[in-house]
Amino acid sequence: MVVELPYSLHGRYLAIAIAWTIITIPPIFINLGLFYGLWYGQPQMDRIAVLTIPTAVLGIFTIIAIVERVWKLIQPSPQFRPLKSQRYALDIFQWGYFGALILISALISSTLAMGDADDDGHKLQIRLISMPAPILMYFLAILTLLSLILNWLKVRLPFRFGSLDAGNVIRPAIYYIVEDVVAVDGNGGIEYRQAFTARYDSSPVFQKLIWTLSVVWMLAFFVFAAAFTTLVFMLPIAAVYAVGWAGPFPLAGLITVWTIFYVKSVLKKEREAKEDDESGAANGQHTGNSRRTEDERTPLLDSGV
Repeated sequence: MVVELPYSLHGRYLAIAIAWTIITIPPIFINLGLFYGLWYGQPQMDRIAVLTIPTAVLGIFTIIAIVERVWKLIQPSPQFRPLKSQRYALDIFQWGYFGALILISALISSTLAMGDADDDGHKLQIRLISMPAPILMYFLAILTLLSLILNWLKVRLPFRFGSLDAGNVIRPAIYYIVEDVVAVDGNGGIEYRQAFTARYDSSPVFQKLIWTLSVVWMLAFFVFAAAFTTLVFMLPIAAVYAVGWAGPFPLAGLITVWTIFYVKSVLKKEREAKEDDESGAANGQHTGNSRRTEDERTPLLDSGV
């Protein structure tokens, strides 16, 4: 039996729009506005300060987002935590978030610390500090590739991992991302985690869907990361900050739109197949009942009785 998910986008469009506005405004508008406004509008200002201020402001938004999300996870109620986890246990998405933050923070801090060592007018620093989005995509692509390999090899978890007990086969990365993001950021809660786990366990179609999405997003991340790395180090210096920080968002948006339509298509086919099976089973049962009824009546209608 296929378990239905207790979650729908209907009625949540406003919340989703607000969430994505918060996600996109800091890196695209505030970050770019501060950098270009200060770099070209305040030429007398210290160049290291100009590189530091936009990323520091972005860091403030990041810290606020982390605090808000971690607070939901560690509340006394287990509503948003992974299934059967302790109170202060974070979900897989949050640990991945910390990993990406460490990588990006290391890149930015080391870039700022090097100064204009090669005396090129800070051009190398600008190019390096424009790399967080490609670095993030490389990070996600590698983790997803690793999860796909381990899933394909049927490697089992040696310890509890998110909502899954030890002994379960490691699942593709998209599985953990969807479960955690919808349960916490989408307020799906523990009910969604339970239903999502049950749906994956009960539906081969759903398992294939998660695998396919993981492969597509992994390939997209590798391609986009390589493309933007090339652009950041090849384009004129005036363009690279905007390209590096803002360029990936429209492409990620396109893949997201494709994902929504693809998921709807697959789930629709699964639902139709389920309805056909149920209809066939009902017809078969009706035919069997009719035959049994005729068999039961035959002795009474037999003239030999």
